[in-house]
Amino acid sequence: MKKIIVLQWVVLMLLSLYSKAQESSEEDKVPDTKFKQQPGLAKAASKIFYSEKPWSVSGFGEISMVNRNDVPLGMEDDIELSYNNLYRFSTFFGYRFTDKIIWNSEILVEYLKDPNGNDHFEFIVEAFLDFSIHNSFNVRTGLYPLSIGYINNNDEPVMFSSVNRSDVERIIIPSTWMGLGVSFYGGITNDLNYTLGFAQGLDGSSLQSGTFIRSGREPRFDSNAFSTFSVNPQLNFTGIENWTLSASAYVGQAGNNMEFTNSNGTIQTANAVAQLYSTYIKYTQKNWEFMALATTGYMSGTDDLYHITKEGSGGVGQVIANQNVGYLVETSYDLLSLFSNRSFLRKKNFMIDPHDVKIPIFIRYEYIDTHKNYNQKLLEEDNVNMVHFNSDIITIGVNFKPREEIAFKIDYQFRNNRATGPYAAQEDNLLELGIGFIF
Repeated sequence: MKKIIVLQWVVLMLLSLYSKAQESSEEDKVPDTKFKQQPGLAKAASKIFYSEKPWSVSGFGEISMVNRNDVPLGMEDDIELSYNNLYRFSTFFGYRFTDKIIWNSEILVEYLKDPNGNDHFEFIVEAFLDFSIHNSFNVRTGLYPLSIGYINNNDEPVMFSSVNRSDVERIIIPSTWMGLGVSFYGGITNDLNYTLGFAQGLDGSSLQSGTFIRSGREPRFDSNAFSTFSVNPQLNFTGIENWTLSASAYVGQAGNNMEFTNSNGTIQTANAVAQLYSTYIKYTQKNWEFMALATTGYMSGTDDLYHITKEGSGGVGQVIANQNVGYLVETSYDLLSLFSNRSFLRKKNFMIDPHDVKIPIFIRYEYIDTHKNYNQKLLEEDNVNMVHFNSDIITIGVNFKPREEIAFKIDYQFRNNRATGPYAAQEDNLLELGIGFIF
């Protein structure tokens, strides 16, 4: 199965690149048409909105390898956070019924394997409709990406430097995070746009201590699908040349209105609310980029969550943080810009576009504290699970981008957990290798 998936990706990538090379064989006469982004969507996912035809096929793929020796404490139930090998391929199918009504859908296939020999195959489908009413007011409904942080709307592998997404945007801000609901978006001015979404809340019974709300983000389609709900606003400002400033939030119910038996033997309904706030700034120039992102999360009713996770997971209750924090700072510089004479680059072919070639080297520092504040009395309960990351992570790496659609990546992570005691997660330095592409 794994070999078939990899072969499929390679064939599709080569066909896509060959097609683009053929279309642009007269590059000296006609400039390239670059990938564009629709609000709330990454580059490949946005293709239908800019296609000259009423339909489009696009997508992305990635192959990643990590020299992980063991599954970190607390990551046993989420193989995507602790894999050694990852193979991911996504295809978007879009159709424009009219200029105002646009259908978009994604089929994503994943195969992962961890150092303990466990593997996981997943098949994911998402679909949503956009109603383009006015530049200042549009509607998106269905199963769509929530607008929070940076990665969730820029999750294709050519859109971030490291092989893996940052831990800040995997453990505290879960990515990729799909919501089932409706979202309104548009431009307030030419430089300021907004998103306001209303979607399902979280499944509190699925939460894991070490990853905050990540395990509760999966969409539900049962009779209680909308028994909980959430609000998700975002503002983006681009009025300063080369800069993007963004602020976003998520407030949603997490108890799922489930009943449980408390310590006194009384039956009660779980009541918990999750809050997540994030902001980032990004500067992009010709040869270098800078980005800083910060986030903090809050959870009320963590004693209720302890009880409903205990009843739903074989008698082990999760200690979810009342507050956590995370931030990162990253900068990159294109090493190829040091060469004033680029005559060694050949003319455009299916693999290399001389106008797009870059070799960015980057460094990123990130910090996460998954339990900045928590209910310490819960540790006195029986059958408690708590996983504490209070980690500094420094990532150094380099990409080779022969054209806009492809990235070859290598990076090394220096990881240190400041937390001590029986609930501290174990950290190891990691070497990561990856290939990513979009089409």
